[in-house]
Amino acid sequence: MLKIRQIAAAIDSPWGQLLLAIAALLLVATLSFLLGNGHFSRSMGKYRHQEQELAAAREEIARLKQELVNREVAEKVDSGSLEQMRQQVGVLQDQLSRQEGELGLYRNLFDDNEEPSGLHIDSLNLRRAPGADSFQYRIVVRRKATLNESVDVAVSLSIDGQKDGVPVSIPFNEADLSLQGEAMSIRFKYFKVLRGAFVLPADFVPTRVVLSVLEKDNPSSLRIVQFPWSVENY
Repeated sequence: MLKIRQIAAAIDSPWGQLLLAIAALLLVATLSFLLGNGHFSRSMGKYRHQEQELAAAREEIARLKQELVNREVAEKVDSGSLEQMRQQVGVLQDQLSRQEGELGLYRNLFDDNEEPSGLHIDSLNLRRAPGADSFQYRIVVRRKATLNESVDVAVSLSIDGQKDGVPVSIPFNEADLSLQGEAMSIRFKYFKVLRGAFVLPADFVPTRVVLSVLEKDNPSSLRIVQFPWSVENY
């Protein structure tokens, strides 16, 4: 009992009150530190977790962007390869058509039929070319003769139509500016394939093409053929 009274007396003294206050402050400070440290640890853990999620999201975005770029490049390559293949097929088909046409010409030349000797205009093909009112032409001229010798031939062409409702005929050299004269001079034995391009006026409406061939120094060899205006599209 004496010890308890001494302790109570010590607590009631000014020094006892001071020590009690200091102890209380230390206890509050310790509790605050422990609570604050726990909150800080939880906050840091949450922050680190969010930071990891953000880094993972950035990596996923970068991966998706790269995948998108790869797919776009692959699509362009596939599209370019497909277009190149289409162009190659078109070239091969055109070559095959030319070879078949030339083979047919050889057959007609060496076939023993009743076709008269001399010059013949076998065909005229027209195709649209790049550019407004531009066209490509292909003319096949044949010659049936018993002598194995070359001849000089003049090929002339005119395009008949209407301009502002008025009949107009455009000469060969006005349509094909690469020609130096009114006719094209060629030399061949059995047949000749002529290719070129011409441009028509924008307000000109063509209706037919008139072709003529004439062997040099042989007026009786003149042949004139009319073809209706017909254009093949690419």
